[in-house]
Amino acid sequence: MSLTEKIATKIGNNAKIFLNVNEEQEQIIIYGAINLFQMLFAILWVIIVGLIFGVFYEALIFSITASILRKYSGGVHASSPSRCIIIGTFSAALAGILINNIFYTINSITVAVISGAIIIFAFITVLKNAPVDSIKKPITDIETRKQFKRKSTFVIFIFLFIITILLIFNEKFSKLYYIKLIESIGVGVLWQTITLTKNGINFLNKVDFFLKYIIEGMETSVTTKAR
Repeated sequence: MSLTEKIATKIGNNAKIFLNVNEEQEQIIIYGAINLFQMLFAILWVIIVGLIFGVFYEALIFSITASILRKYSGGVHASSPSRCIIIGTFSAALAGILINNIFYTINSITVAVISGAIIIFAFITVLKNAPVDSIKKPITDIETRKQFKRKSTFVIFIFLFIITILLIFNEKFSKLYYIKLIESIGVGVLWQTITLTKNGINFLNKVDFFLKYIIEGMETSVTTKAR
């Protein structure tokens, strides 16, 4: 059991005693606490790594964008919360570095075209594949799946609206940070959309397996030396 799960279980046990809740309510509290802690840890690591590499805003916006869309569209899951955080943090940092050092040099017309292509790709992929649920907790209810698909589509519409407003502001004020905001949102949408595709799922499963192999090897090495 991970540290997050231990803390969440402790909260659930205390809630059962002090709030006099039943077993089902206790499990709901524990599940909610686990999700909350995982989200907070993920954001904290993105902030830390973003500050280290000087891409705090880009990495954070990328991460928030992908997380909002992921809430309804689903996506491939890592085999453990720690590996999920590692993959998410690395993706956000890499996206931030690319945006801060390379992508921002692209002119506004090209940014608008690429952003439009990303949004179209996102709409098509979401309508075709979303929601992509986990094997452990599959979404079997047809109406629930339809609701998640509709909400995913609505989220993309919201991002399209935000990108359009930022493009208008950029044309009027010609400020670099508008381009960076557009690219951070666009890359976040693109990354999350890729995790809904077969190729994206296969790629991230391989990354997850590689991380699992490395981490377990390090843990075995530490245990051996401790003996």
